[in-house]
Amino acid sequence: MDRGTIPVNKQYELEYRYYGRDTNFKYFNRKFEIYLLEKKTLRKNYVLHMDNSDIRQMMPNLYKATTGRRKHDFGVTTLNWNDIKTKFTDYIVSELGEKQRGNVKKAIGKLSSPKM
Repeated sequence: MDRGTIPVNKQYELEYRYYGRDTNFKYFNRKFEIYLLEKKTLRKNYVLHMDNSDIRQMMPNLYKATTGRRKHDFGVTTLNWNDIKTKFTDYIVSELGEKQRGNVKKAIGKLSSPKM
């Protein structure tokens, strides 16, 4: 399992988890989770995350903390990793504010594709 953190700015960070190869996942070949976390002094607060845990769908799903972990339509019709990263950037910027777009783009640019 590959896992790590990428800082967005002083208050937020991305945490990613790429699991080992699994034949149940058709397109990406493995399960992945990417979390946006708010850094606090005593703990980290969950803001939103994207994953492909539903093996019936090929597209990743997006979950937000403000809506009680409800699945959102991700709005991407292609499985191109660059399109998925662009759309995920838009969701993060909507949470953090437009001033953080540059920082978010740099952080998401450091993510590798979950395809093996």
